[in-house]
Amino acid sequence: MNGNKMIEKIYNYAPAIFLVVGLILWLIIFYVAKQYSIYSSGSVWSVLSIIFILVYIVSGVMIRNLYHQVHTDTLTGLHNRKYLFAKLSEIKANGGFSLILIDLDDFKNVNDTYGHIAGDQVLQQFAEILLHNTRKDDIIARWGGEEFAIILPDTQCEVAYKIADRIRKVVEQHVFSYQGITCRITISIGLGSAKKELDFKTENFIKTVDEALYKAKEKKNSIVCCSND
Repeated sequence: MNGNKMIEKIYNYAPAIFLVVGLILWLIIFYVAKQYSIYSSGSVWSVLSIIFILVYIVSGVMIRNLYHQVHTDTLTGLHNRKYLFAKLSEIKANGGFSLILIDLDDFKNVNDTYGHIAGDQVLQQFAEILLHNTRKDDIIARWGGEEFAIILPDTQCEVAYKIADRIRKVVEQHVFSYQGITCRITISIGLGSAKKELDFKTENFIKTVDEALYKAKEKKNSIVCCSND
């Protein structure tokens, strides 16, 4: 199993891991206390046991939540750039994939016209559109500012293009709203696919897809594909 994936699983299951460790330590302490006749009354021991277990569970939950916070964009609730880079390297090692980079067209105009709070609402609503128009195993991240990225594992260009175009059409038809303010936006998309058997640098692949995105931004409301053949 990939190292990053193993670490992620450990953090995700931190509450259960801490609970198991806590129970083992509790049994050891109970055994030692009984062996050396320092066993307290049943009620006192029960209270201490509950406190002991709760401390371990809470500690595990806190560690898991901290891990998620480090890898989550605070505004949209999506993954952040750091998480996406880690997953991209992991997925690259396991098989072919596609990468979608998205930029909101003329987003500065939204901020200038309606204010940054309204702009933040647009970003949050756009994140919801991404979540509802991608698949369970797809990895969505806020790339930075008004740019977003999606990794599509085991997905080649034709299928990835259909997903990207569906997102583009949904956004084009969607009315974004905030406290009586409504606006429409469009998006530009760069798309690249990589085959399992190819050997390439992740940074170079991202750069290639980013160049496709810039070509799409020249047209606006469009998709430009590249390949990593």
